[in-house]
Amino acid sequence: MNVSVVIVTYNGMTWLERCLASIPSSYNVVVVDNNSTDGTVNYIEANYPQHTLFKEASNLGFGQANNKGIAYALKQGVDYVFLLNQDAFLEADTISALIATHKQYPDYGVLSPIHTNAEKTRLDKKFSHYISYDNNAQFYSDFVLGHQKQSIYDVPFVNAAGWLLPRTTLDVVGGFDPIFYHYGEDDNYCQRVRYHQFKIGVVPNAFMVHDREDRVMPLQQSESEQLLYFERAFKT
Repeated sequence: MNVSVVIVTYNGMTWLERCLASIPSSYNVVVVDNNSTDGTVNYIEANYPQHTLFKEASNLGFGQANNKGIAYALKQGVDYVFLLNQDAFLEADTISALIATHKQYPDYGVLSPIHTNAEKTRLDKKFSHYISYDNNAQFYSDFVLGHQKQSIYDVPFVNAAGWLLPRTTLDVVGGFDPIFYHYGEDDNYCQRVRYHQFKIGVVPNAFMVHDREDRVMPLQQSESEQLLYFERAFKT
């Protein structure tokens, strides 16, 4: 099975060592660096010369940088692309578990593992919202009440920190819409996946860490930042 892991990096040295080390060596890795200035590129070149590395002269944003990695992977004839955030870390069987589930349920266009916090003591906060009762009435009930877990749980959206994209999805849906520079592109993509009659699913026996719980967001936003937020919301 030909699989490429696509990672977009931007000043990611805080997480990069653990992120790259978590990827099984059997997978091809494509890194698109959005003009980092913190040694990210040097680290990859020194420690992972076997990885394909695109060094951008400017920050393309999340969607367009991923599109570049996806396009390269498709030209290599991959069966699956796995999109991985630079601040996320895989278990050894994360991708293989997702692929096994997709083979059983080929009508799913996006499959995601469960996202935990860095300590693996609880779910990633935002991820827990995506699998809330309103989005899937069974997920929490099955876990808490000890019911037999389903092989996959339907959701209308899950963030793109760890997505398995079958080639069939990419051939039909395409890549991210470049109208979204950063944030909103995965909302739009999930809308398009559903439009094309594919499903979006969370696989309960696949896990990954999304290390963002301690990140402090600024309480005050400048006027320009507020305008960008409203623009993103309207686009989504």
